[in-house]
Amino acid sequence: MQIVAPAGSYDGLVASIKAGADAVYLGLPLFGARAKAVNFDEANLLSAVEYAHLFGVKVFVTLNTLIKDREMDRAVELAKFAYSSGVDAAIVQDLRFIKKVKHALPDFALHASTQMGIHNEEGARVLKDLGISRGVLARETLSRDIGRIKKTGLEIEYFVQGALCICFSGNCYFSSLASSYSGNRGKCMQLCRKPYIFSGNKGYHLSAKDLCLYDKLDLLEELGVDAIKIEGRMRSKEYAYRAVSVYKGKTKYTDPVEALKTAFNRGDFCDGYLCEDAPHRVIYSKSQGNIGVSIGKLTAVRGNVVECAGFIPHEHDGFKIMRDGFEICGAAEIGGKIIASGACRIGDELRRTFDGNITEELDDAKRLIDVDVTVSIEPDKALSAKIVCNGRERNVTGEFIAQPARNCGITDIDISSAFLKVSEYPFSPSIKADITGDAFVPKSALNEFRRQVYQAVKTDILDNYVIKRSDLPYHGLDYNKFDGKGKILMVDAADDLDKSVLSKIDYLALSPNDYTDFSIPDIDKPILLNMPVTMRDGDREILTRAINRPEIYGVISNNLYTLKLTDKPILLGTGHNIIGESEYPHITSFEADELGNGFVYAFGYAPVMTLCHCPYAKCKNCSGRTELKDEHGRSFTLRRIKAKHCYWQLLNFVPTYIDKPGTGNLLFDCTACKHADIGKIIDFDYSGKYTRGNLNKGLK
Repeated sequence: MQIVAPAGSYDGLVASIKAGADAVYLGLPLFGARAKAVNFDEANLLSAVEYAHLFGVKVFVTLNTLIKDREMDRAVELAKFAYSSGVDAAIVQDLRFIKKVKHALPDFALHASTQMGIHNEEGARVLKDLGISRGVLARETLSRDIGRIKKTGLEIEYFVQGALCICFSGNCYFSSLASSYSGNRGKCMQLCRKPYIFSGNKGYHLSAKDLCLYDKLDLLEELGVDAIKIEGRMRSKEYAYRAVSVYKGKTKYTDPVEALKTAFNRGDFCDGYLCEDAPHRVIYSKSQGNIGVSIGKLTAVRGNVVECAGFIPHEHDGFKIMRDGFEICGAAEIGGKIIASGACRIGDELRRTFDGNITEELDDAKRLIDVDVTVSIEPDKALSAKIVCNGRERNVTGEFIAQPARNCGITDIDISSAFLKVSEYPFSPSIKADITGDAFVPKSALNEFRRQVYQAVKTDILDNYVIKRSDLPYHGLDYNKFDGKGKILMVDAADDLDKSVLSKIDYLALSPNDYTDFSIPDIDKPILLNMPVTMRDGDREILTRAINRPEIYGVISNNLYTLKLTDKPILLGTGHNIIGESEYPHITSFEADELGNGFVYAFGYAPVMTLCHCPYAKCKNCSGRTELKDEHGRSFTLRRIKAKHCYWQLLNFVPTYIDKPGTGNLLFDCTACKHADIGKIIDFDYSGKYTRGNLNKGLK
């Protein structure tokens, strides 16, 4: 399996390549999902591509944010620049951007970002229609679905290490609606890493552990995964080096997982959703940060100097001191001692959060290219060399004419000494000398010839690097498009809706709490079924049966899988993250700062997150509705959605309310409202607290 490694900076790129990465992914100054990384400007992108391609390492550029209408031309220009720079593929999310890139650059290989939320066979088939050759699958993808996806012919890339978003991939709007800084724009404020109160307990109840699938590599290979991906463009070059080294099998440590923990470890790792009990094991509520690897209990505390019996720190080691799983203070190696930054006591746990050895390993690391050089020198003839590299032979002739030697002629040692100086070239040369007669070559001429030879080798490697372009055409989204207009009312159940309310709407949308068993009212309005953003494994049978009920006229889709699930009319919902003008009938994303030409999300407690884990950490006979409180006492409703699997929506604590939408095509999402209040909401007579989303402050 190909190892795809993070490159948040040029140093990070070099570290990943030194460790043995097969491909790196990096961002430009704009339109990448890690806006706070150092990223690459146009000048060092060229250098990065050249350096990577010397080692046969592929470069994938991230253009995977949502793109506003006024930004689209600039985004396409950056795609063209990446293409002309020799980038191997672009990682993308925005449906409108994908179409423009495929039209401008038909053979540019595109990879679907994890932000597209591809997690089943149906979604993979849609990617093929879009001309996308590889899908970076949602981290929530189950092993059984990976096997089905593989059968579509889509290349599969799967995250195996690093930060794990607690929200289903691409559908987190928490940061955007709270601050206008959007995770779908690469500017997440990481509100999931803050403390909340759940079931009376304060803790980091939305903070996921880091992902570590080192022990699951055989399974992933068996399932047909083509590439494993390491998250971490915001992390250090040392982290990138250690993580790639471990997954490449180059680490010298007897316990690779422990070695990974000393690079970065949030929550003592989890294996994501590959295992059956994963929904109960992804949260670490006691700490939201790096807790490293356990060294042992403190056996001595003398002022701010602490000791753990038998343990000697490495130079540059970093530590945390914890008590009952909670962080007490930090500590660091200084002068061979462990110096704590706060008060601690004997019995507290010492955890190493950074292994100083990584710095030395990285400094000493080399990834070199074997080059066989035979230098031929003969009096009265030009210097020449035969080079063999990567299985290809090349001959180079210099300008300098060797002279007959008056005294001592040039020797094998002279030639070896000169050509072993590879300077900036990452070569490991094997030198042979073919000297005929006694010849004299000045050292300066020999050095100049060496530079000519190695430049020729570099040029030859780069000239023979093959970029795999795409032969997949763009067909677009092929489905039965919803052509309705007017007002849509969405509720979780409609049994007791007032007739006066029904008289004010054109469509009724059902968003049931349980797709296995929900009632459909007998009304004279077309009924739409709001589809969940997730359909994993056994959910398929349940959701297909729900869609096919004869009373259902059409569906609201929130993930691409729906387009392959039914022939009924489909309205693209907010889960598709459309923030501007679109040719497809849609509901404009509630994080947009312009309403565009879609249905307006005029009212609703927006689902700022969709969770695939159980907040209770174990199955219980729950009511399917509970709450989470933040540090300011604001209550966020947790609403369970059930198919075969349970999912939870975290609803915003105030509704989005667009009281002057400027269009007659409106969606009123009243799934979290009392039926008695719906009439006033539809009449724009809502008087409570609300947000206008990003319409006033702008989407950043």
